[in-house]
Amino acid sequence: MWGNENPFLLATLPNSTSSNIIYLLFDSSNFQINRLNGEMDWTAVYNQFKQTWLTTILSLILFSGVTYFLIWSEGQTIRGNLILEELVSAAESIDVHNGDEAERYEGRVVHIVGPLRVLEPISEPDYNIHVQAVKLRKRVQMYQWIEETTETENFLSEPAEESQKTYWYHKDWRDHVVESSLFYIRPGHHNPASMPMFSETHIADNVKIGWMHLGLDVKRKVNDYYEIWSDTRPDRSDIKLHSGFYYHGNSALEHEIGDLRIHFSYAGREDDIYTAVGVVERGVLQPYSLEKFPTADPLSLMRKGSYSLKQLYDVEKSVVNTHTWKYRMLGFVQVFASAMTLHPEWLTLFMQFHWISSNLRRCTRLWINLVLSFSYTMFIISIPWLFHKPTFGVMVLGGAVLPILHYSTLLSRDPPDSIRYTRWEDR
Repeated sequence: MWGNENPFLLATLPNSTSSNIIYLLFDSSNFQINRLNGEMDWTAVYNQFKQTWLTTILSLILFSGVTYFLIWSEGQTIRGNLILEELVSAAESIDVHNGDEAERYEGRVVHIVGPLRVLEPISEPDYNIHVQAVKLRKRVQMYQWIEETTETENFLSEPAEESQKTYWYHKDWRDHVVESSLFYIRPGHHNPASMPMFSETHIADNVKIGWMHLGLDVKRKVNDYYEIWSDTRPDRSDIKLHSGFYYHGNSALEHEIGDLRIHFSYAGREDDIYTAVGVVERGVLQPYSLEKFPTADPLSLMRKGSYSLKQLYDVEKSVVNTHTWKYRMLGFVQVFASAMTLHPEWLTLFMQFHWISSNLRRCTRLWINLVLSFSYTMFIISIPWLFHKPTFGVMVLGGAVLPILHYSTLLSRDPPDSIRYTRWEDR
C-alpha cells in the first residue's frame, strides 16, 4: 500500500535474467519511477539541480573559495620554508666582538649572536621616562561611554516581537574612539569625537651587536615587551601618576569622560642576548633580498636568545607550521560549513553509489559531512605537497583516502549492500 506520508517509496523486484536486483524508486509526489542499480541517477541529479540551483551554486562558490584558500595557505607555507632555507643556507656564522671587520663581510649574509648595545636611550621627557632599549611603546587610552545590549525572549508578545533588546551604558578605557553618535540612547552619553594623542612606538636610532649596527627592519622584529612601572612623578602638573599609569585629567582616581590613561612598555633591553641573520650593507645588518624569490620581500631574522643556525631554522620553521595548522583548521571548518549548506537531497543522491557501505548510510548527516569534509580538506592540502615533497604529499593523500576506504566496500570481499533510499533531512 503506497501511502502519502512518505513521497519516496522503495520496492525490490527479482530479475529472472540476471543475478542483480532491480530497485524501483517511487516518488509519489510526481509519480516518477527511477531505476537504480547501484549507480548514480544522473536524471535525478539534473532534477535536483533544477529545484535547488540557487543554494547549490552558492555552496559551490563557497567550496571554490575554501579550496583556493587551502591551496594558497599551503603554497605560502612551502614558499616560506624555501625562503627560510635559502636564507639560512646562505648565512655564515661570524664573531662580531673582536675587531671591526665590516668591510670584509660587505654584501654577505651573516649569522651573529651577542648582547644588545643601545648607544642612545629612548626618552619621553613629559613623563620622565628614559629607557636603554630598542623599542619604547606608548599606549594611550581614553575614558568613554560604552554601550552594551542584552536580548531577552518575550513569549507573551506577538510573533514579530518575540525578543526585546535592553541597552545599558557604563564607562571604561578604550584604545580607540567609541562613536557615541551610534548609541541607541544618545542624550547623556556623549564621547569626544577624537583622541588628543595616539599610541605610538619609538625605535632607538643606534643599536649594535658587537661592531654590527642593526638596520631599522631588523630592529622592528624585537617584540619581547616588558611593562614599565615607574614611581617617578612627571614635572607637568596636568599629568598624574598612579600605579604605573599616567593620567591626563583632574584626578588619577576619579575619572571623567575624555580623560587619558597612558602606559609604557619597552622591548630589547640593553645587554639582552639576541641572534640575528641578515646581509651586511655598509656595516649595517639589513634584510636579505632572495635570489630565487625576487618578488618576495627581503627577509631577516631576529630572535631573543642564543641560537645556532640550525636551532634558529627549527624555531622559525615551527612558527610557520603553527600558523599553517591554524589555516588548515580554519579551512576544514569552512569546508564543513559549505557542505552543510547543501540541500540534504544531494547527500541522498551521493549515498546511491554502490561502493558506499551500509555503515556510512546508518550515520547521521552531520557525521557524514564531517567525514567527507575531512577527506576533502586533506586531499586539497596534499596537492601542493605532491609537487614539493612527494613523500609527505602521499602521506597526506593517504590520510584523505583512509576514511573513505573505511566506509566503503572497495576492500571488502562481500557483495555491496543493497542500496536503500534514505533521506537525511531530519537526521
